[in-house]
Amino acid sequence: MTAMFGLCSIVLAAALLPASASAFEGRYVAGSKSYSQDIEIKKSSDGSYNVRASVASQACTGDFDGAGPVAGDVLRATAVMEADKCTLILRRTKKGVSVEEENCLPFHGAACDFTGDYRKR
Repeated sequence: MTAMFGLCSIVLAAALLPASASAFEGRYVAGSKSYSQDIEIKKSSDGSYNVRASVASQACTGDFDGAGPVAGDVLRATAVMEADKCTLILRRTKKGVSVEEENCLPFHGAACDFTGDYRKR
């Protein structure tokens, strides 16, 4: 009985630990046929994550190519284009990632954005 209790404690402790940061890696999609959103995340050799995002519709297109670290359950990736700096804040969800953006208007224009809930592909 004591061995069973010890095993249950180990399983419970493992379940309570945060998922590994590499769980961010992969390709994610959102949107619809007329409004597509796509993100690809890869871990780099220095431990940060490279993030490539694109959005497209008949009214606009946008691209993001940045990198950043994972802190807890959040990946903050930043891209710089001339004098403009865009940051994507990605959080894991049950089906993929949720994305918020900061100062990204120059990266995609007013008709679209990178914000949304993406599902893992």
